[in-house]
Amino acid sequence: MAEKKTNSKDKTVAKKAPVKKVETKKTTTKKTTNANKKASVKKVEAKKELNKKTTVKSSSKVASVNKAPVKKEVEKKDKVVDTYEAKLKENKKNSKFQRWLNSLTLEQIIISGFIVLAILLIILIGVATKNTKTTKGKDIVVSVNGKTITADELYKELKSQNGETVVINMIDEYILNKEYKTTDEMKQAAKSTIESYKNTYGDNYKSFLEYNGIKDDSELKDLLIKNSKLTLVTEDYIKNNLTEKEMKKYYDEKIVGDIEAKHILISYEKDENLTDEENNAKKEEAKKKAEELIERLKKGEDFSTLAKEYSDDKASKENGGSLGYFNTGDMVEAFETAAYNLDVNEYTTKPVETEYGYHIIMKTAQKDKPSYDKSKTTIKEKLIEEKKEQDSAVSAKAMVALRKKYKINIKDKTIKSDYNAYIKEATTTTTTTQASE
Repeated sequence: MAEKKTNSKDKTVAKKAPVKKVETKKTTTKKTTNANKKASVKKVEAKKELNKKTTVKSSSKVASVNKAPVKKEVEKKDKVVDTYEAKLKENKKNSKFQRWLNSLTLEQIIISGFIVLAILLIILIGVATKNTKTTKGKDIVVSVNGKTITADELYKELKSQNGETVVINMIDEYILNKEYKTTDEMKQAAKSTIESYKNTYGDNYKSFLEYNGIKDDSELKDLLIKNSKLTLVTEDYIKNNLTEKEMKKYYDEKIVGDIEAKHILISYEKDENLTDEENNAKKEEAKKKAEELIERLKKGEDFSTLAKEYSDDKASKENGGSLGYFNTGDMVEAFETAAYNLDVNEYTTKPVETEYGYHIIMKTAQKDKPSYDKSKTTIKEKLIEEKKEQDSAVSAKAMVALRKKYKINIKDKTIKSDYNAYIKEATTTTTTTQASE
C-alpha cells in the first residue's frame, strides 16, 4: 500500500517543487518527492554532505560551521523493496517535528550559533564584581609577561566581531520560549534525531560533535528543539501572509483527485565491483524483462497474476501489485506522471524507469477533484513548503516580524548599527530570492 495523504490532516513537510495541474487524465503532473513520506516507489534520500556556509543569524540565522562529511545510508535495492511497508508504517507514526528534523542538515539545525560567545559575554558581566582590579581600576581577564587584557578590552573585541549575533541569539531564545512551549513531541523528535546521528557516525559520533563545536547530547538536543520552534515561527508567518487569491490559484492549477494504481517492478542493482558495461547489461536485461511482460499483457494475460509472479516489490506483489490511492507528491515523479497520464484500467506500454528499476503501471481508479473548501488545509501546507523552498531567507523575515511584538531597545550604538544592517540585509535577500522565482 502506498502512503495516503488526506487533504485535511496529513502534513507535507519535505521540500517540494510546484506541481503542474492535471486537467485530464492525460495531463502531466510534476512534483518532487516528499523525502519523509515514502511509498512503494518513493525516493530514498541519502543524508546530504554537510557543507561550509553561513546562513541566517540567531534563531533565524544559522552559524557558519565547518562540516564533516555525513556518511550516506544507502540501502540495497532488494532490501528497499522488501521494507516499503515497514517504512510506510514507521513514517505514519513520526511526529511533524521528527519529519522536519529528518529533512534538515546539521547546519540548518544549529540555529543558536556562537553560543560559546554568548556565555563568555554573560561571564564578563560578573567579572566587574569578582575579578582582582588593576591599579587603574580595570578588571583583568588575562595577564601574559606583564601584559594585561582587561574585561573592557575583551568585551570590545568580542562586540566588534560578533556582538550583534550574540545579542540576536539571546533575544531570540527568549522570544521563542515565550511564544512556543517546549512540548514532549519536540523532545522526542530531538531524541530520535540524535539517535539517528549516532547510528550514522557510530564510534565517530563524539568527534562529529566536537568538529561542529557541540559539547554534548544535551546541547545538541537544545539546538534541535530551538529549530523546531523556529520552524513553527516560519510556518506561522507564511500561513498568516497567504492570500485567498493565491490559494485559489493553487487549487485551480495543482489540486487533483486521488488515483489508485498497481504496478509490476523489475529491479536491478548497480554493482560497484562491475564495469559500466556490465552494469548497463544488467539494466538492459531488466528493461527487456519488463518489455516481455508488457507483451504478455497485450496478449490478454492478467496484470495481478503477473505482478504476483514477477514483481520485485515484495510489499505489493501479494496484492497483485496494488498501491492503493495516492496523490501528487506521494510517488517518485516519473512514476506519478506516468500514472496520472493513464486512463482508468489502462497500463503503460513502455517500462517506466525510476531509481528502483522498471515499472509497468496500471491505473485502476480516479477520484474527483475535492472541493476548494475541503482542500484549504492541504493547499496551505503545500504553499508553506513551496515558499520555504523558494525563499531561503524566509525564517529570518519571520523572526524579524516576530521581534516587532516585543520592545527591543539596543543601547550599544555599535551593536544597534550592526543589527539594523543585518535586518536590512535579511529583508533584501528575501526580496531578491522571491523576485528570482
